[in-house]
Order: sequence, then structure tokens, then C-alpha cells
Amino acid sequence: MRWRNFREVLRQLPDLGGKIVDTARIYGSSEEVIGSIVESLGNRDKLFLATKTPMNGDLSDIAGAVDLAFTRMKVKKLDLIQVHNFYGTDQFVAEFRKRKDAGQVRYMGVSTSTDNQYDQLADAMRKYPLDFIQVDYSIDNRSAADNILPLAQERGIAVLVNMPFGGRRNAASTFSKVAKRELPDWAGEIDATSWAQVFLKYCVSHPSVTAAIPGTTKPHHLLDNQGGARGRLPDAAMRKEIEKYWDSL
Repeated sequence: MRWRNFREVLRQLPDLGGKIVDTARIYGSSEEVIGSIVESLGNRDKLFLATKTPMNGDLSDIAGAVDLAFTRMKVKKLDLIQVHNFYGTDQFVAEFRKRKDAGQVRYMGVSTSTDNQYDQLADAMRKYPLDFIQVDYSIDNRSAADNILPLAQERGIAVLVNMPFGGRRNAASTFSKVAKRELPDWAGEIDATSWAQVFLKYCVSHPSVTAAIPGTTKPHHLLDNQGGARGRLPDAAMRKEIEKYWDSL
């Protein structure tokens, strides 16, 4: 049932206006499953496929580690490849640049999902010619807005938000705070019809953010999430209103 739902998510995603499919080597068989489903659906040209490098292991065969991503995902070109949590950053970035020059990779980047790596992230943003960063950011975790997001805007680096609901560990806590609360009147001013849409619109309305990747294997969640990409977004004043509301809970 899970993979049938996942197939349906990947089938519906581009029809609902979505494109980004983000995975990583560390996510078990995710690369292979996505590759097989996308190949069978025949909608590769409608998707933005992104993956990440291993977080451990031998760094003596960097080219082989990158090749494996193409093999597992059954593609000749990746839209984005990222160094995951800074393991082997120097080596992988050098290989990414070769792949970009060869036309095998469109964009390269680095990713983190923990605040304690922000210093490393900022250093990488200044040191390498990155196209993307991936970072944790949500209404309940706004620390990336202090330095990382402004730096990305300054350097012209696209930003993917990888935990717009707080991540696997904290999403339940985020939603539990509003589980019994009706949407405030101001939600209508940003065309939000669910709390998920409020949280997503808050993230993507930040001027540095390119896109949010909430992630789901359930079609009804996909439909709700994509609603966050439609209608009006919060302006600066509304963003402060959302923050004030959240902080009062």
C-alpha cells in the first residue's frame, strides 16, 4: 500500500504544479524506488530530481559514489546533487563541478538539517560556487533566518527548506499545538485553508527561500501541501503576525 501511494504521489505531483523530488543515499532504497517509479511513469521531464551524497564510508572513489546515484535513480542527468551534512565536501564539490561541466548535473549544493552545522554551512557558502543550499527552517525553528538565509540572498544561492513542518521528529509537535484550533481570520488573507498551508506559506514567503520540501507518501497530504503554493503569500507584516500568533501558543 505504501509504495502504491508513493507511486500516486509521484504521478500527481507535476499535475498539481509540483516538481521537486528530493532524496538521499542514506534514505535506504529511496533512490532506487523513486528511479523505478519515475521510469515506469515516464514523467522524468516534468520533475526536478535531487539527491545527496553518502554521509560516511570510503572517500577514495568519489566518482563511483556519484555514479551510483545515476544508476540507482535510472537517469543520465540529475537536476541537483548535494553534499549531505558536509561529509567529504571538498572531494564531492570538485566532482560535482566536473559533472556540471560534462552536462550531467544542472546544479550542485550542500545540505544540513541541524542548527549546529550552520557555521560549516556559512563557510561552504563563501568557499564554493554553490547553486543551492538545503536547510531546516519552520515557524517553530526560525534560527536559519538570522544569518544563513540572508547570506544565501547576498550570494545568490537558491534555498530549499527541508523541514517546513519541523522534520520527522518535530512535525507531530508542531501540528499538535494547533490540532484543536480553528484557523485565525488572517489565514483567509493568505488563502490558506489548513494549518499545513499556513506553515508552508510562512516558509516560502521568506525572500531568500526558493522552495519547501515537506515530503509525503500520501496523496491527500500532497494535495493539501500543494495548496500552500497557490494564492496569496504573507507579506512582511503578515509574517510578523504569524510569528506573534505562534509564539503565543
